[in-house]
Amino acid sequence: MNWPSLTQARPWRGGLDDAEPSSGMLRRYRRYFALLAFGLLATPLLVGIVKPDSAASILNEGRNPAPAPRPPDSLGDWLTLPKETDAYLQEKFGLRQALIRAHRELTKPLFRGYTVLIGRDGRMFYLGDQMVRQSAGLVMRDQAVAQVTNLLARMNEQLRARGIRLLVAPPPNASTVYQDDLPLRAQNTGRPTEYDLLLTNLAAKGVLAVDLRPAVKNARAGGSVFYMHDTHWTFRGALAAFNAVVEADSRADWQIDPSSALGPPAVHKGGDLARMLGVSDKVWEYTEDLTLPHGKRVLLSSDPHGDFIETSDKPGPTILIFGDSLTLDYFPPMLLQHVDRVIWIHHRYCAVDWRVVDEFQPDEVWWMPGERVFLCASGAWPIGFPEAKDEVRERKAPAGLEEPVEASGDREGVRTR
Repeated sequence: MNWPSLTQARPWRGGLDDAEPSSGMLRRYRRYFALLAFGLLATPLLVGIVKPDSAASILNEGRNPAPAPRPPDSLGDWLTLPKETDAYLQEKFGLRQALIRAHRELTKPLFRGYTVLIGRDGRMFYLGDQMVRQSAGLVMRDQAVAQVTNLLARMNEQLRARGIRLLVAPPPNASTVYQDDLPLRAQNTGRPTEYDLLLTNLAAKGVLAVDLRPAVKNARAGGSVFYMHDTHWTFRGALAAFNAVVEADSRADWQIDPSSALGPPAVHKGGDLARMLGVSDKVWEYTEDLTLPHGKRVLLSSDPHGDFIETSDKPGPTILIFGDSLTLDYFPPMLLQHVDRVIWIHHRYCAVDWRVVDEFQPDEVWWMPGERVFLCASGAWPIGFPEAKDEVRERKAPAGLEEPVEASGDREGVRTR
């Protein structure tokens, strides 16, 4: 057998000198690719010089435009010049907003967990709990709406027998109130919503229910009614809802003038939606705080954002609220202008402890879970509430109605004073 010599030349062991020269066609293609790459890189720079994004687009992001760097006069100026120049050029980078939107749309299908939609003027909307689809009328869980309707009708019967008034007033979604800030594909073009169906059902059952949507939308004329980067409404929005509730409750004298209860505009930084996107330290807006004082709060559990009683030194009725974070730190100071006690209990997606009614003997019960969470979770039923005798209650809720994952933990407070 003849073995090959160890010194035998092999073509794959050749060096650079043995490589075949590139063909002219390949060199030409490389030139075209180089020109194309240069054009792609140069286009934003040229657009930034000819037609940069306006200062308004920077303000819509919740920050001020970076000033142009000044000629350095000292050693300190020279040291800060690179940072100032970099900040200025980043904002003059052409097609900046278009590239940000393109990146968001291109990466959205690739990564899970996209739960925030950024609409016009930078307003953020929560996509969890099908909130935007619910406001657009693109989801209609009529069986679940019927279930919560029947539960509230039975609550109304139980309370009326004790001389207690029930009032249902779901706070609307931000996507319901700010439809015009949503992309066109996410806007409601006249489709009925679950909110509409709930109000219709409750009216047929003789349950007092308040449509808070018109009042909150009308309040936009005076200022922002929902935070730009948060799921919660502002104090202006909450005050408009409160005034609508007490008017429907035949207590128009409890209405509060916004000019006497809201302070001057102040900077409000971040928000729960901004935190989800990791930009809490980069966005801010001007909103008004509530100037009404809180009463004495006593927690009913160890949870600092849990159930509580808040009292005033005024004689008056007791109001029990089953709600979420949209009433937690908003309604008690408003109510305490006229009532003795406010009891706030988390709605627990219909699994509330009904025994609190016996314990506190309220004069009125306000059922106020927000629009996106007003449906009962699967199998939820109030603790201590009598079962229906004339019908078998469906314990399995439709798909998608497991206990929602709240954007902000649902009980996270917004108390500022």
